[in-house]
Amino acid sequence: MPGITAWAGFYELAAPRKGENVYISAASGAVGQLVGQFAKLMGCYVVGSAGSNEKVEILKNKFGFDDAFNYKEEQDLDAALKRRKNARCGASKYEIAWSNYGVAE
Repeated sequence: MPGITAWAGFYELAAPRKGENVYISAASGAVGQLVGQFAKLMGCYVVGSAGSNEKVEILKNKFGFDDAFNYKEEQDLDAALKRRKNARCGASKYEIAWSNYGVAE
């Protein structure tokens, strides 16, 4: 299930292009880490967030994310994303934001 969810959502719905900036929340989970790897294969710049420093290191060192951060240590998500994106090229936005959080009503 995670593979088809990641593949279909990323390639069919997000329709990535080489060089785009991609942010993935909960990036160390089954779907998030696959989306990140698909994005890297497409030539995208990939930033992920995770809930521990250990997971952040795995994203960068094992799964090949360009950057990652521990969202529990950030006071301002927008500022955290801007710092990581601007460190690369000063681009003005993330073209793809992949959210792995579900909402129950």
